[in-house]
Amino acid sequence: MHKCSCLTPQSILLLASLYITQYVGFSFFSVAIIAIWRKSGMQLEELGFFSLISLVWVIKFLWAPWVDKYVTKHHGNYSSFLKIVQLFLIISIVFTSFFDVIEDKLIVIIALILVGLLASTQDIAAEGLAFKLLTKSERGLGGTLKTSGGILGNILGVGGALAIYEYFGWSVTVLLLAFITTITFIQLLLYKESKCVVEHTIQDISWRLFFQFWNKKGRILLLVLLILYPIGMTISYALLTPILVDVGYGLDKIGFINGVVGSILGIIASVISGYLLKIFSRKTMLIGISIFECLGFLTLLFLVNGYTNILFASLSMSIIFISYSASMPIIHALMMDQLSTKSPSTEYALQFFPFMLMGVLASAFGVSLSGIFGYSTMIIVASLFSFISMMYVLLFFKGIEYERN
Repeated sequence: MHKCSCLTPQSILLLASLYITQYVGFSFFSVAIIAIWRKSGMQLEELGFFSLISLVWVIKFLWAPWVDKYVTKHHGNYSSFLKIVQLFLIISIVFTSFFDVIEDKLIVIIALILVGLLASTQDIAAEGLAFKLLTKSERGLGGTLKTSGGILGNILGVGGALAIYEYFGWSVTVLLLAFITTITFIQLLLYKESKCVVEHTIQDISWRLFFQFWNKKGRILLLVLLILYPIGMTISYALLTPILVDVGYGLDKIGFINGVVGSILGIIASVISGYLLKIFSRKTMLIGISIFECLGFLTLLFLVNGYTNILFASLSMSIIFISYSASMPIIHALMMDQLSTKSPSTEYALQFFPFMLMGVLASAFGVSLSGIFGYSTMIIVASLFSFISMMYVLLFFKGIEYERN
C-alpha cells in the first residue's frame, strides 16, 4: 500500500508531460493522417482498414509483465525505463520526416506501428509511476492529468500539426512533433524519482495474472462496461474528420475545430469531472454523461444533411470531446481501483485492453461501414450504443467492486 503521498510539483509536471507526449506522435499518425489521406482521395473503406493499425496500442498487455519485471528488478525505478523508451520514440518520429506521406505510405504505416508500440510502452510505465505516486484520494487528479494530457497531445498532434502541415509540409510538421517529445525526455533526465515506494509482494509476475485478474468478484461486470462504453464515442469521433473533409473543410480548419475548439472544452470537462468525482457517485456521473452522448452525437446529422456552418462543426466536435473528457477520469479511477501492489502496470494494461480494443474496432468499422450504409446510419448506431451503455450502468453498476481495500 502507499505509505504517503509522493506527489511533488515536479512529479505532477512529469506525469502531465508523459501523458501529452505519448499522444502527440500517435494522435498525428492515427488521426491527423486520416484527414491528410482522405484529402488526397483515399476511400472510406481503406481509411477504416488503416485505423486498425491502432491495435498496436491495444495489445500492450502482452509485454506489460516484462515492464513490471524490469522495474521490479531496478528497485521500482520507473524513470530509468521511461528514458529509454522516450529516446527511441523521438528517433522513430524523426525517422518519418525523411519520407513523403502520400508517396511512401508503406513506410509511414511502419512508422505508425513503431510509434504506437513505443507510445503504448511508455503508457504502461507511466501508469505504474502514477500508481506509485498517487494515493487513493488522488486518483481523480490522476485521471484528470491523463485525460487533459491526452487532449493537449491531441491539440498538438492533430490541431496544430494539421495547420502546420497545410502551410509548411510533412517534414517540418514531423520534426516539430519530435521536438515536443524531446521536452519530456529532458524532464526525465532532470527528474529524481521519489523514495516513497509501493510495497511489492514476493510472488513473481507471470502470465497467470491474465486469468487471475478477471476471476474476481465484480470484474466481469467491469469488463462488460469497458467493452460497451467506448463504442458510441469512438464511432462518432472517427466519423467527424472524414465528414468535415467531405463537406469541404480544409485541413487547417479541421485542425482548428479538432485541436482548439473541441480540445479546450475537453480539458475543461476533464477538470470539472475530476472535481465532481468527489461530490457525485461514479454511477450517477456515467449515467449523466451517457445521456449527454446519446443526444449529443446526433448533432452530426446536421453536418451530413447540409448544415455545414462552422458552428455546427464546432458543436459536434465539442460534444464528442466533452463526452470523452468527462468520462475518462471516471473510467481511469475505476481501473486504478483494481490495481494491486504486485504488478500495477500489467493490471492496468489488462483493463485498458478491452476498452481500447473496442474503441479501435468501433472506429475502424464505423468509418468502413459508413462507406456502405452512409454516415447517417452510423451516427444513429453510435447514439444507440451510448443508450445501451447508459442502461447497463443503470442496471449493473452496483455489482462492480470499485473501491480497493
